[in-house]
Amino acid sequence: MELKEVLRARRSARQFVPKPIADGVLEEILSYAPWVPNHHVTEPWRFIVVKDHSLHELARLRYQAVLRKRQGQPTAQARAERAEREFVESAAVIVVVQAVDPDPVRRQEDYAATVMATYNIFLVAWDYGIASYWHTGPLTTDDEVRAWLGLSASETPVAFVRLGYPAQIGVSTRTPAASRTRWLR
Repeated sequence: MELKEVLRARRSARQFVPKPIADGVLEEILSYAPWVPNHHVTEPWRFIVVKDHSLHELARLRYQAVLRKRQGQPTAQARAERAEREFVESAAVIVVVQAVDPDPVRRQEDYAATVMATYNIFLVAWDYGIASYWHTGPLTTDDEVRAWLGLSASETPVAFVRLGYPAQIGVSTRTPAASRTRWLR
């Protein structure tokens, strides 16, 4: 696909068909992640690819994290079950982790670079016909998830990216940039 076409055509998908993604394809997708603007070339990211048995473990941890977050809410159980099922039905989850710099300015610059690296994953995956879905929520702050991932105190998960071949492609529209642009001359 042409770049401009990919930028307009890419969609997130919540449902995937049961088809694995080859490790080599995931490695190729990840190889494009670092090629983003990155102030001082700090490269503050790392990626954890979760598949197979480990994906079921992470799904169970997500179930528990959602249940804890929604404790006392009438829909807590159903939401936690859906959260677990979403991960189990994914071909893989890439956990995008950022090194957290003590300097707030550097931390913000590193966060921006990490988000761009994550979006490169989305774009290259789409070029392979693989859809993605970005998750944050209770997983990013849950101590059990952090321990299971082996994160240090100076690291934080930025995104849990579910990947898979889409069961359906949604239709989306966007507000034209011109309506949200101010020119100063």
